[in-house]
Amino acid sequence: MSPSEVAVRLEGISRAYRTSTGEVPALTDVSASFGRGLVTAVIGPSGSGKSSLLRLVAGLDRPSGGRLFVGNVDVGRGSSRTRRRLRREEVGYVYQRPSDNFIPHLTVGEHLRLAATRGDEPQDPLELLDLLEIGHRLDHLPSELSGGEQQRAAFAQALSTPARIIVADEPTAELDTRSGQDVLDRIRALASTGITFVLATHDPDVIGIADERLVLEGGRVRREDGGVPAEPSSETLALRWPTPGVASWLADEGATLRVDHVSKVYGHGDERVQALGDVSLDARAGEVVGVIGRSGSGKTTLLNLAAGWETPDAGTVEAPGGGEPGWQDVAVLPQRLGLLEELSAQENIEYPARVAGLLDERRDLVEDLIGVLGLSAMRSRYPRETSLGEQQRTALARALVMQPSLLIVDEPTGHQDAGWARTMMRVLREAAGAGACCLVATHDPALIEHLDRDVRLSDGRLHA
Repeated sequence: MSPSEVAVRLEGISRAYRTSTGEVPALTDVSASFGRGLVTAVIGPSGSGKSSLLRLVAGLDRPSGGRLFVGNVDVGRGSSRTRRRLRREEVGYVYQRPSDNFIPHLTVGEHLRLAATRGDEPQDPLELLDLLEIGHRLDHLPSELSGGEQQRAAFAQALSTPARIIVADEPTAELDTRSGQDVLDRIRALASTGITFVLATHDPDVIGIADERLVLEGGRVRREDGGVPAEPSSETLALRWPTPGVASWLADEGATLRVDHVSKVYGHGDERVQALGDVSLDARAGEVVGVIGRSGSGKTTLLNLAAGWETPDAGTVEAPGGGEPGWQDVAVLPQRLGLLEELSAQENIEYPARVAGLLDERRDLVEDLIGVLGLSAMRSRYPRETSLGEQQRTALARALVMQPSLLIVDEPTGHQDAGWARTMMRVLREAAGAGACCLVATHDPALIEHLDRDVRLSDGRLHA
């Protein structure tokens, strides 16, 4: 590849983060080139350094060692002003967590219009949103969108800029298959016009449309041609549950969760959006029940009602613990995870048991969850010192530590590769075997084989 064909060049790059727990190496001696007008998939297990590499390319961080050139700009030696100009004019960046891409008090349309004014030829924001099937969300705040809708809006925002390099961290993680394909079709079309894409991903569909791959493992480039490195995963689970299960619920044979003719509407006046309409659902102890649907179909709203985080406008919800459930009654793995930043991974996992005064009897389960979910090496790290996939597994362990009667899980594998996704689902099956009722929202068809049954949600209504 000649120098004129190279958009980004990395020469022996290293990156380490200094934290209160010591120095955490993220990248070591990474050399690579990303060609102009090409789509490069950066792949590897969670914690392999993918996000760290993307942050360097976007000028959000400086390398600890080596040289990094974006065009003719030496990012490592450039000033803060140089890196800001890089992000403003040359590199569009899409964060892994969709909500991180937005200013909360600006609407989607305002975000896109601000981004478009930075170019010589402003684009029509509505046209971009229509292409990604969220044109009806133009006047909505980011908080009013589902995770998948936020991800599509963030991608549209990056494309509205004059940037000729787009860096996106897990661009399809929150998207259902159809929405993900819409984004990938747009990426391929824009690459043909000369725009460079650098995409960190676990998604085989993203890898499939890429022109090139950069495989990372342990913060280093894996040179041999062996495909995508698999996450380690436990074939045998050995979780030591301190109690035999929720005997009172199992003996009853009734529903652990009963949702009866529930409706939920957001907004007011002409801006009213019906998130759920006349939804009924029963789930029992020992079951893993899937709620399947596209982003924006109402899955998260249904889960929030089941958890008691929101109240329905019509209908009723019956769940363990009544009006004030504890962690032993209802536990949630939400999309935004909600880990406490001031606590280490292990302290986050222990937190529910510590609050309940039951940590001593839960220590064996804590250790088992840490081991099975691959968290041993980062148990003393804070959430910001771990990858989003590792944070998601930490949040699942926290949800399970009190052995809840009802476990509510929102898109549990969105930030996992295939190996860890299987492990996450086996852990849910183990929890169900110990007496939990598991309600899982997902758009991933690969998870269906792990479910006892599923219900389909579309436009806020259940369908056979």
